[in-house]
Amino acid sequence: MDSTYTNEVKAGTTRDAHELLRIFESAEDLPTLPEVALKLQKVVDDPRSNAKSVAKMIEDDPALATKVLKMVNSVFYAPAHGVKITQLQPAIARLGLIAVSNIALSTSVFQAFSRCQMPVFDRREFWRHSITVGIITSVLYDYSVDTIEQHITRDMAHLAGIVHDMGKILFERYANTEFHKAIQNAKMADIPVVKEECRLIGMGHDEAGAWLANKWQLGPDIQAVVRWHHDPFLCPGDEFKPLAKLVHMADYICHNQKLGDSGNPNPSYDQRVREELKLTPEKIGDLMGVVEVEAANSEVLLSLSE
Repeated sequence: MDSTYTNEVKAGTTRDAHELLRIFESAEDLPTLPEVALKLQKVVDDPRSNAKSVAKMIEDDPALATKVLKMVNSVFYAPAHGVKITQLQPAIARLGLIAVSNIALSTSVFQAFSRCQMPVFDRREFWRHSITVGIITSVLYDYSVDTIEQHITRDMAHLAGIVHDMGKILFERYANTEFHKAIQNAKMADIPVVKEECRLIGMGHDEAGAWLANKWQLGPDIQAVVRWHHDPFLCPGDEFKPLAKLVHMADYICHNQKLGDSGNPNPSYDQRVREELKLTPEKIGDLMGVVEVEAANSEVLLSLSE
């Protein structure tokens, strides 16, 4: 272990977590979800919703409408017969209401983070990491669906992977100095950055992210994944553990393959997750072949943050 890090540990002081939460609560510039993203979250739970009603809602948000059309015409959805879709209603019908809601939510997270004026690490590589974890989570879902007892959809898995590190939005904005130091120390000591976050900031990005997910009224599945993606077996109850385990494994694979950069030099990994998902080395090799193809097409998702 680096002696510089050892000295830092001896001299380090931890911020009070309650004080930090009060800072979050009272912050006038706390990132918020756009109204259309909040409405779309409710729409997907309403059986009366359809592509026409959602299209009417999105028409009032030209930026989101543009992103939806960009996505539906991308390699991910490959328009039939090569005909470009230029109208919102058929675009939404093709994507599905959940996918459209996920685009709105992902875009909101991206944009909230991009407004920070003091980035601690490469922003684009962070989003590449987030997007790739989303891709790997959805591919893991495909490979493990027969071993998962709880109800999970591919769209749910994809979104959970994308937003799992959203707590770093708060750290970069409201604990920038400590967050920067946590990343530096973790690199020197080759330890998970969440450990240094807890020491220097008073909580990990997992806990901070869960607070923000609750503040944004995201679903309990997303809140659970954001909170427990580093410790999926500690997730209370059984309902959301399978999704937390998928994201935990996806996060580790993404780091191991050096796909993007989340500022974490040594991610934690619980081997029990791989064993439960029955991911043999052969399966992981096959999985990575699929991931490499899908990750190569991730530029369209990266462009959603622009």
